Amino acid sequence: MKELVYIATDWWSVGATILAGVLTAITTMAAVIYTNYRTKEQLKQQEIKFENERKEQLKQSKYVVIKPTLMLTSFMGVLEQLIVRNDFNRMLLFSGDDGFDFFDDTSKRSSQQCRMLLIENKSDCDIRGISVNTKSVLSNLNTEERMIYKTNNAASFLRGNESIIVRLANQGQYKKILELNKEKVPSSLDFYCKIEYSTLANQRISYVYKININNDHRIEIEKDEVESVVDLENSTCITPTIFRNLQDSIAGVDRAEYSWEKMGQAQMRGIMAQYNPSIVQQNVNTVDPSIVESVKKSD
Repeated sequence: MKELVYIATDWWSVGATILAGVLTAITTMAAVIYTNYRTKEQLKQQEIKFENERKEQLKQSKYVVIKPTLMLTSFMGVLEQLIVRNDFNRMLLFSGDDGFDFFDDTSKRSSQQCRMLLIENKSDCDIRGISVNTKSVLSNLNTEERMIYKTNNAASFLRGNESIIVRLANQGQYKKILELNKEKVPSSLDFYCKIEYSTLANQRISYVYKININNDHRIEIEKDEVESVVDLENSTCITPTIFRNLQDSIAGVDRAEYSWEKMGQAQMRGIMAQYNPSIVQQNVNTVDPSIVESVKKSD
């Protein structure tokens, strides 16, 4: 008869094995959770980085700097340039508080000489929410008398390669400039212009242009730079003011015929000047005196 052998169970070993398995499972789960968390964080950081890089590239590609340029000419001269160059881009003319009588009246348009500020968008990118504020102060340095002319204008948008024209002075101020120059009275014209506009990348750019003209000859540029660039969440809403599109003024002109006519007139003046030089002097006398003086100085 066989003898039964009783084997005692080692519950401490069993418990230790189970506990070790549970701890291993918990550790593994915690490692998996942590790894997934770190992976998500890295993916999120990469996504933020790529988004920031994309926004930065968009800002750089849509960044536009408006360059103001001082012009000494007449409105007829500007229209002639548009006709001869066959330029189809819009050129917007803004006015001050005195309205558009200076341009809408054909006789005034052809007779007056003006100082203008040409604001060009030379890039291929559009801009929007354009605000242009100007102030010109003519000072008689002997009597401290001052004449002030202001303009405050706005446009919803300006496409690439389009431009804006703003007068530096009205006709009364301009006549006073000529009078002071003729009488050789010391004078100074201070002109300030601030342009604000938004790019397609929702950046609001502020550009300041400030010049001083002494006795209508020496021009000193005191400021010509971007003053600030601010990121915007939403586009700026601006109520546009009335303007004239100079292209509308030449819409009915045959450009080819006009160019040939001007070439014929120039040839005829050259032929007549050979026989009568006084004709050239008569033409010079009709030009802005300050321009003539500038040409003489450059010679």
